[in-house]
Amino acid sequence: MRYITIVIAPTEEYLRSTGHQQMLESADDPSEIWIDDTLVATQEAIHYVNLLDDGTVVGVAQFRGDADRLATIENEVPEMISCTVTGGETWLAYMRYEPDEVERTLYELIDTEAISIDWPVRETADGVQVTLFGEDAALQQMIASIPDEMNLRLERAGEYQPHLNDPAEQLTDRQHEIVRAAIAAGYYEIPRQTTQRNLATDLGLSQRTIGEHLRRAEAKIVQSVVE
Repeated sequence: MRYITIVIAPTEEYLRSTGHQQMLESADDPSEIWIDDTLVATQEAIHYVNLLDDGTVVGVAQFRGDADRLATIENEVPEMISCTVTGGETWLAYMRYEPDEVERTLYELIDTEAISIDWPVRETADGVQVTLFGEDAALQQMIASIPDEMNLRLERAGEYQPHLNDPAEQLTDRQHEIVRAAIAAGYYEIPRQTTQRNLATDLGLSQRTIGEHLRRAEAKIVQSVVE
């Protein structure tokens, strides 16, 4: 099994054509989150991203800055559907949002090809740095399919040495199934769009089983992030 570490970023032409003026103005540090000309937070790492069947994206990212202010981003950015944050100096944000066409294409490519992301993903001055692993042919096809609207730089490649940094890799198949179902049904949105009882009915399991699996999965994910 092989891995590649790449840095990808939208071209300046694409940003201008789509009106991403804020991204153009903060291009020197794309990890910074600005609201109303005020630096609100700095993104330190992306720990999880998933493209849902309805075309929206959910993700968990680690930030430093004003958590309370970032929690209001859904009122400032039309594409942001919901944002839930934890407390502390360095904190996590659970976000659901509408990706642009290029971002959606990238996630669809990753879902289509037999490759996986080695978390975390990080923002750099040059773009998003991500390590992908899988069979060599799948990785080559992924690179060849990157949209023209994205700049891509290959940083390194080699034989993949697996480790347990990916929180999803620490979940059992059943825990992964239940967490995905909970996310898709809006269990982690504010306010919640479903309940453990509804999830139990949908999955044909007891409410107690749903609750236990969710708590264990959440504990594993949080522990892996703070270690």
